[in-house]
Amino acid sequence: MGGRYARLGLIVGLGLFLVLLMGSVAAQNGPVFRVGILDSERGPIADGARMAVEEINSAGGVRGADGTFFRLELVIQPPDGDGGIEAALNALAQASIIAMIGPQTNQQVLDHATSLAALNVPILMPATGDTLLVEDASNRLFRTRAAEIHQGRALAYYLADDLQIQQIATVQLDTQLDSTASMVGFTISAAERGIVPAAALQVETDADIADIVARLGALEPQSVVAYGSPARAAALLVQLRAEGWDGIFAYNQISDPMFLQGVPGGLLNGLFSTTTWAFTAEDELSLRFREGFIQLYGRIPGPVEAASYDAVQLLAAAINQPGELQANLSRIDNVLGVQGTLHPARFSNRETTNAVAVVELNAFGVPQVRARYEGTTRLDLNQPAAPTAIPTLAPTPTPEGVVITIKQARQNVRSGPSTAYDILGQLSQGEQARVIGATVDLTWVVIDFRGLQGWLATYLLDVFGDLNTVPIITPPPTPTPPPTPTAPPQPDIVIDSAAVTPNPIIVGQPFIITVTVRNAGGVATGPLAVASTLPPNNVYASGTLLGLGPGQSALVNLNATLSNTGCYSVVIVADLNNEVNEGAGEGNNFFTLNYCVNKPIVRQATQILNPGDTIDLEGNAVQGDLNWNTNALQLDALFNARIGIIPTVTLDTVHYDLINPNTVNQTSISRGSLLPGTILGVLTADGNRGAVRIDGLPGNQLQVTFILYQN
Repeated sequence: MGGRYARLGLIVGLGLFLVLLMGSVAAQNGPVFRVGILDSERGPIADGARMAVEEINSAGGVRGADGTFFRLELVIQPPDGDGGIEAALNALAQASIIAMIGPQTNQQVLDHATSLAALNVPILMPATGDTLLVEDASNRLFRTRAAEIHQGRALAYYLADDLQIQQIATVQLDTQLDSTASMVGFTISAAERGIVPAAALQVETDADIADIVARLGALEPQSVVAYGSPARAAALLVQLRAEGWDGIFAYNQISDPMFLQGVPGGLLNGLFSTTTWAFTAEDELSLRFREGFIQLYGRIPGPVEAASYDAVQLLAAAINQPGELQANLSRIDNVLGVQGTLHPARFSNRETTNAVAVVELNAFGVPQVRARYEGTTRLDLNQPAAPTAIPTLAPTPTPEGVVITIKQARQNVRSGPSTAYDILGQLSQGEQARVIGATVDLTWVVIDFRGLQGWLATYLLDVFGDLNTVPIITPPPTPTPPPTPTAPPQPDIVIDSAAVTPNPIIVGQPFIITVTVRNAGGVATGPLAVASTLPPNNVYASGTLLGLGPGQSALVNLNATLSNTGCYSVVIVADLNNEVNEGAGEGNNFFTLNYCVNKPIVRQATQILNPGDTIDLEGNAVQGDLNWNTNALQLDALFNARIGIIPTVTLDTVHYDLINPNTVNQTSISRGSLLPGTILGVLTADGNRGAVRIDGLPGNQLQVTFILYQN
């Protein structure tokens, strides 16, 4: 294998070095698209995205739908020292970015939803929490890694199918929502393989671990699957092994430094986990990515680096398509990525991938890939991928005289010593140039940039040599600000908004989508059509306008009726038949609308159940539907009622058609699966459909909120 890597590195190091040199000239000219990065300068998101941008720019840039080539430029803004991201988001909001990659953590996404939405650009995040996209009111978030539910499914399938595990205990090591959602996803998937956890235990304090170890020792499960705090996971494993338990231990954050530091080296061998990409993957594209990354940065990449590299590839593919960028991101398909083939068009709710690898640590704590999945589909471990060029950085010559080296991913070169001067171009990280002069205070230096005097701020550079030895150069006059742009001399059709009435849409009843269309150009439009095809029944709805004067807005109503429930995203198109000549301004004729279709809710209530109490969703006192059976530690369906867990939804996004006999078919659900936030579908004893949310389990009580749909 070492020879194979050496040959691959030689190919990358020689062949692609030439590609980088030949492409660099084209990449530093022409129009620019800026992509925001919410990460430190050398963080995992920044490094993965930068590598993809280097590759694309060295090949000439991104080709737009009209044939124009664009250079990609990263605008990197790090979080605050305490992890806060408000200042970084405010800076990115002023940076004219077309999209942003980040944040990395679930909590950052949840805590800053309003500020993220205010960026008004697509946001490609590596965070994996199941509820993030469901709770995204802006519809701007795209996920670049497989969600926790896919990772839980892959682990459950592997334990059941490959290791033939039948007796599993789950342990939640904290009370955080993230770990709750992850464990629910695993539990649901294990049930698909006929495995119901023998125990569902929870650790609320460090002192609880000893009691949990004792209870697991009495159960002697074949496998323990843990979620939550890395430090407690390490303590749990160490104490279990000390008590002689030798079963399979699986943990979803097995590469977390806090976990690895807490586990002696001898106990790492044989631990299982999941990841969205493993650096030991043997498929050809993973090999190329890993070797190229090591050559660029001198370290091994991880799953966030791979996802960020893939995020740039998704953006490049979307830029290549006609239409608005966010809508294109939802429509593209079969984009080759390091994690596998990316399929945004095949997913609802702005997912891009469901690829997961199951890994097992060896004696040195290195993850070995044991299985790969796309959703429920098992993949070949070395599934081939088309080769992709990986750039290498050119060797740096030894500086002579006074030489500067660029520290940023991209550094603007200006025509004078302040940001008021025009940008002549950019230099990339690692590039060097000889200093030919400086300002009197040495805060700006001058280089020969394409035959012109190029000015760079000294504090952004590494300087080799003594600046006091270079000539003092008088700056050119401060440039006059450009005139305020006027409206273009042609029509420019823009969809400003679209609203649904009623909201949510009632299945089987007419509704209206009111679309606000504006002419942002300086010439009247003439007639135009506004239309969309509405899922899930592919109903075509359209309206027309006789024309819009310069700056004029008008409302267009799209009328339709849908016969199935669900939550969907649709693109509304203005000037459907291209009747209006807008020049190059066709890209803003699209608007993405999100809506839900449901049956009316006829009853909603909250109830606290003591042992033996029942829930009657209809409230008609004819017969109950569910019974809280604490003797058996479960929630039982009564008479002909049936229940079932509905994953990845909330009480606001669950809908009538999800609650059907194919999935809601159980007669009982164990207490261990009734975690706070879990949504249960209910087919009532009276033949109606409803949903129950688990709000809490204090002591022997069960707290719930339920809704009942009109039949």
